[in-house]
Amino acid sequence: MDTTTSGGPRTPERWRLLAPACVGLLCVLAGAVLFALVPGAVHDVDAYAAAPACRAGQPRSASCTTAVPATVRATEDVSTGRGVRYWLTAAERDAAPGADAVHRIHMIGSEPVYSAVRSGDEVTLVYWRGEIRTVRFGAATQETKASPSEDWRFPVAFGLLLVPFGLVLLHAAWWYRYRYPSATHMAPMRFMVWFLTFTLVALVGFTGGMVGSGIGNAFTVTACAVPPSFALAALCAWRLQRRATRAADTSDIVPVAVKGVRCVSASVHGDVPYSAAGFGNLVLGDGPPATTPDPTGRVARRPLPATLTVHGVRGLRPGDPHAWYTMYKYDAAVIECRDGDRTVLIGAPRKEAGLILGALARRE
Repeated sequence: MDTTTSGGPRTPERWRLLAPACVGLLCVLAGAVLFALVPGAVHDVDAYAAAPACRAGQPRSASCTTAVPATVRATEDVSTGRGVRYWLTAAERDAAPGADAVHRIHMIGSEPVYSAVRSGDEVTLVYWRGEIRTVRFGAATQETKASPSEDWRFPVAFGLLLVPFGLVLLHAAWWYRYRYPSATHMAPMRFMVWFLTFTLVALVGFTGGMVGSGIGNAFTVTACAVPPSFALAALCAWRLQRRATRAADTSDIVPVAVKGVRCVSASVHGDVPYSAAGFGNLVLGDGPPATTPDPTGRVARRPLPATLTVHGVRGLRPGDPHAWYTMYKYDAAVIECRDGDRTVLIGAPRKEAGLILGALARRE
């Protein structure tokens, strides 16, 4: 019996092309929009750093800085699902009667001011464009969440996440369009290399944007991550390819005589009446092989007809039923059959494939 691979090219479903292509394009465009916001954030950072002190009588909403003495009332750590938020409550000392002189300020982190102050300590609140941007305590200075110094993080971090992730999806759409029909392995190496590389770069870029010391640092870290990410991705893809190649070698699978009655795990896939959802078992050695949903093989049997002929045995390929990847992973064999002009596939664990071949051969 011929155990070589057979079967013609497969045409991927339309959604496998359009879904990743559309989402990938949206991710790239969203990343581009976020990057377009970065210059504005940088301008605000520079404007705040260069802002002069306000002259007497100028409003706090002006583009100059106003330093206001205040007294610490309390500090509060608020736990959230993603970490801790640090709130400092301070009251302005020289506020006009009736003015809102007590402020609950969301601080960036806990160092160096927040962790050092206690109730009753004197601090300085720095206003810029009507909001408290900085809190000073002696020689220590700490930014608040209203400070523009951190405004670049969101667009940079999510831009560096979305653009590589979008490229992952666009590459997946291209691969499904031009390489999927002829793919012979579950883990094609070239596809896996670029998929893993872009994914790793996206994660590094996002992390660099969120915790990096500056915009330049975030982009530098991301750029430097490309070579090691590619090397790591190539190693992982090579190992997956080796495993897939070994799984694709079915030369050791030969017909084995069935002794007694056996009910083995196997699924029939094809446009035939004996292929049904949930029928994941095959009864052997009790008349013609029959599919059944019953693990004991006692009820709801659907016999395989005598017109079913075996054409070959191979490993899993892209395009096979997705449930087989979950059930069998790399420990799978696919028996390719023909029933008239219809292609029928039988997926099973490798250890059961020989028994299924033996039962089909005996029936013939």
